[in-house]
Amino acid sequence: MSASVRLQCVGSGDAFGSGGRLNSCFHLAAAGQQLLLDCGCSSLIGLQRCGIDPVGIDAVVISHLHGDHFGGIPFLLLEAKYISRRQRSLTLIGPPDLQQQVEAALEALYPGVLADGLNFPVVYRQLDTARPLQQGAFQINCCQVKHGSSPHVYALRIKVADKVVCYTGDTEWSEALVPLTTDSDLLLAECFAFAQPVPGHLDYQTLLKQRYRLGCQRLLLTHLGPDMSAKEAELELEIVTDGQLIEL
Repeated sequence: MSASVRLQCVGSGDAFGSGGRLNSCFHLAAAGQQLLLDCGCSSLIGLQRCGIDPVGIDAVVISHLHGDHFGGIPFLLLEAKYISRRQRSLTLIGPPDLQQQVEAALEALYPGVLADGLNFPVVYRQLDTARPLQQGAFQINCCQVKHGSSPHVYALRIKVADKVVCYTGDTEWSEALVPLTTDSDLLLAECFAFAQPVPGHLDYQTLLKQRYRLGCQRLLLTHLGPDMSAKEAELELEIVTDGQLIEL
């Protein structure tokens, strides 16, 4: 019997909260371990709404360093210090500048917290397109995608037990998504626009056209922008919603 893998959408929204959705954050639980895929500014609110205790999270994987994808980490650290009183380590995985950006954001929002000490270890690990990273039961692969000017923007492939979950992060169409999603169980694909391609983002018509090339059993749309939110009732492809729980 395969191990149970549970994915819960903590937040499925864009940077603007279009449609009233929270910023990007997905909770993956398997083999007694817990991982977050992205942690946007509103993620702590989403975790509370989903009944997920932040102290149980072992690691956070960040696709890229935009606030709606990593800006919740300072609040996660603050909660761990003052509310959960976390003692075991928390691992943060992402682009090369993740530690610098997290510490700068925490200092800007809550000056002196870092200097006072967090009372638990924070371990930083770097994503690498050339080799997989093993984090407990989770094997993490990534590929470079196209969003903004930074070269350190990644789509993610997470293997745990016998299941594979893929996540585009934010990107316009990239051929790298085809091998990334091969033989995967689930793809969380950002879909900011409907018909008019937006630089750095996927759009619905492109995903419809490319769907047959994406090797995932199930495709869920996330990160919907204003025009996509207005057209939800017309869509053929499935949308993931805040709080939705998926058993794999």
